[in-house]
Amino acid sequence: MSTYAVLATGPSMSQAVVNSVRSLPTVAVSDAWTLAPHAVALVSSDKAWWDVHSEAHAFEGRKFCASSVIVPGVESLPGTSGCNSGLLAVRVALHLGAERVLLLGFDMHGEHFFGRHPEPLKNSEPRHFDRFRRQFDGWAVPNGREIINCTPGSKLDTYPHKTLAEVLL
Repeated sequence: MSTYAVLATGPSMSQAVVNSVRSLPTVAVSDAWTLAPHAVALVSSDKAWWDVHSEAHAFEGRKFCASSVIVPGVESLPGTSGCNSGLLAVRVALHLGAERVLLLGFDMHGEHFFGRHPEPLKNSEPRHFDRFRRQFDGWAVPNGREIINCTPGSKLDTYPHKTLAEVLL
């Protein structure tokens, strides 16, 4: 079974978490790529993020944005208009061949692992997390695919929760 790790930017994300899944293909959400430059893909649905983080264009793996966003040198994944970056990353992992996706850093509360985004980028607030959770709830996992939330203390309850140790046995 092809297992991918998706690395989001919640407060639980750390270099130790990234190192624990180093043997798996990974998809990094926005700033998580700084912890995982080895990732196979970098995802951000936010054009402003790509504009502010020009260094991300040097990322050596594949780069993706939502289908409604046009960023030179970045692929857009069809059917992902209005998709939050975390859900986009899950969909990219499945697009790349994942049969099982492990979610890490999907806290859905608190700050990012790196603190707040600089201006002009927006930072997630509780109402944003509610919208993000509804987007996950409203998206159907394709048949034969599995998503497991391995983020300790995550408020994303759409998928089964397991510890990373349980999943990686």
